[in-house]
Amino acid sequence: MTAHRRLLQAILSYLLGIAVRIVVQLATLPILFAYWSATRVGTWMVIFALPAYFVVAGQAFSGAGGTAALAAAREERWDEARAAFRASWIWATSATLLVAAGLAALALLVPDELARDLGFTGAPELRACALWLGIYVLAVCQSSLMLVPLRVSGRYPQHVMFQSVASLAEIAVLAACVTTSQSFGLLAASLAVLRVAITGLQTVLAFRASPALFAPGRIALRTTLRQLVRPSLAFMILPLVYVLNLQGYTLLVGFAFGAQVVAGFVATRVIVRAIDLVMTVLYTIQFNEAGYLGDGKREFQRRQLATMTALTLAATIGFALVIVPAGPWLQSVLSAGKSQFDPAIALVLLASGSIRALGTTPQAIVAADNGHVHLANRYLVASILALVGAAALAVAGFGLPAILAMLVPAELMLALPAMRAALRHLGWDTEGLARALVSRERVADIAQLARFLVHRG
Repeated sequence: MTAHRRLLQAILSYLLGIAVRIVVQLATLPILFAYWSATRVGTWMVIFALPAYFVVAGQAFSGAGGTAALAAAREERWDEARAAFRASWIWATSATLLVAAGLAALALLVPDELARDLGFTGAPELRACALWLGIYVLAVCQSSLMLVPLRVSGRYPQHVMFQSVASLAEIAVLAACVTTSQSFGLLAASLAVLRVAITGLQTVLAFRASPALFAPGRIALRTTLRQLVRPSLAFMILPLVYVLNLQGYTLLVGFAFGAQVVAGFVATRVIVRAIDLVMTVLYTIQFNEAGYLGDGKREFQRRQLATMTALTLAATIGFALVIVPAGPWLQSVLSAGKSQFDPAIALVLLASGSIRALGTTPQAIVAADNGHVHLANRYLVASILALVGAAALAVAGFGLPAILAMLVPAELMLALPAMRAALRHLGWDTEGLARALVSRERVADIAQLARFLVHRG
């Protein structure tokens, strides 16, 4: 597969992924509420939230293992590539087996009366549900690991496409279950069986794409197992911080200002964070494509950093110029006129979001070589401290914009170290980047990218 074709497929598959995510979010709650009570829906959302986060383990180890396997395979060091694949499989499978066992053990401790209060027919149904959700987590983890051979073969867009199809299939299964039954156990079992079937198909696809990775290994795994731990944990930390900065502030605003204010805040945040969908796609594509760069990689990534930084800066400014005047109308539509758009809150969220966006490319460059461990640790600590500071401001009686402003230093603690790390990785300095941002070469690079997207699209 040529680089242009792979890049085009990646763009299309990630755009499809965004569309599918929107469809899933819009369809899930209406389907549930149409046939189940609000209490039952709430219980299922809480139950399913745990497996939804635990599958991050598979994604984290496939990210770190895929980077190591791809680098080794590109240099024909197939024994090392196989070792990276097997090591990521061992770590991810072990972690998810522990999660599955933990869910089953926790379910055993729940008495029958509490299970009924939660909406189950009794403790046996709760235990069956926990067992099936454990199988679901294990199956999704195995599916995530198949990204490694697909990255090695240059076919990672197929993995993204497969995940989008799997999400749509889950919605179909959800609809079939809730329209015919009130059973949590049936829904959990159906989703688990679906994911097992999908994992089987994806394993066949991965084997055909890169059979060399599935061949028997001939070197010890101890060193490789140890090398994958820290970058994999870092890949787990980053989603945790994103959840912390989303749900943590939602809870804080709710406790400090009440349900009506938090509803307006969430609506404003949904509008402002729309740019995050685009930046997520850009990060993932840049992260994956970095492994295929050959001779001249450093010079190419210098141009990439300068070009994408210039584009991101222009995009965030343009986004702000559109969102601020259009915000009141958008929020009125989104909330059916039940909340008001606050420009001060929007500007604070735009500031933190713009900083996060500007850190996307340098973060991808560093993470593509598994060098993001310190970035993730600092981001976690900074976000926790910022949330504590926001809580202190809320107790002191400060307004909502001042409280939300604590997101700015939290995002700076990822964006600035990521930029410094990227510059160091590329043997560059701030002055060189500043000159590159305003050079004529940036105009040529942006024009070349635009022509590629237009002609290939």
